[in-house]
Amino acid sequence: MLRYVRVDTEAELLDALRKDGAQLLSGGTDLLVKMRSGLVRPKSLVDPAAVAELRGIETAGGALRIGTATPLSEILASKEVRERAPLLVDVLRVLGCVQIRNRGTLGGNLANASPAADSAIPLLLYEANLELAGGDGARNVPVGGFFLGPGRTVLQHGEYIRAVRIPASRQNWIPFFHKVGRRRALTIAIASIGGLAAVSQGRATEVRLAAGSVAPIPLRLKSAEEWLAGRALDRETIQHAGALAAGEVSPIDDVRATAAYRRAVTGDLVVRFLEGAAAA
Repeated sequence: MLRYVRVDTEAELLDALRKDGAQLLSGGTDLLVKMRSGLVRPKSLVDPAAVAELRGIETAGGALRIGTATPLSEILASKEVRERAPLLVDVLRVLGCVQIRNRGTLGGNLANASPAADSAIPLLLYEANLELAGGDGARNVPVGGFFLGPGRTVLQHGEYIRAVRIPASRQNWIPFFHKVGRRRALTIAIASIGGLAAVSQGRATEVRLAAGSVAPIPLRLKSAEEWLAGRALDRETIQHAGALAAGEVSPIDDVRATAAYRRAVTGDLVVRFLEGAAAA
């Protein structure tokens, strides 16, 4: 028999997660689909929604701390997030639908470890850290080191994501996010690109690029970033950066798109972003 366990403190959460077959229910928008399909069969669902340490949004010195059980709709409504991490807001606006955003959480989206996880893109670009907690204590892991492969993360048994920390930035970023899918609403990305660019007098002082659905994990496009640093954003530079980005990904063929299409979209979206940044 499947048990539902609602916990009120981290001590209760840790105790519940030690049980055999326990599964954290952080929104459940992905987990319940997997259960219905028979992909996972937990013995108990542990709901951390009432645990204070996993809820809320705080700021300190310009940095953000977002509890991972905070519903996405609350993050979207946060003035602090809009001011300090506007790209995260842009991305969450197109994640699912209103009902999903009312239930879904950052913790659930990240722990699900889909290569298409929308929230991973802005968090990679803002170089966020994840505060993990478990029976052996707490540790911090950069978002870029959290994913191991489709459905796999560095989380150990009984461990959970307590919070996302987004450091303060002094850059005046030009943000970008676009995902390509097979429909206009509720789409799972065939390929997605996010970017942050700091431009001065037509030159890219710093560019960050991240991609989803084009590799086993969401990833930064480091070769393209390094090529762009300090260069004038002219047509030749932009086209070469797009080619480098397309060469950095390792997409697959599946029922939604071919690897070749995903690779081409990656390059095209990077070019679109950089052309917009150059014109800004």
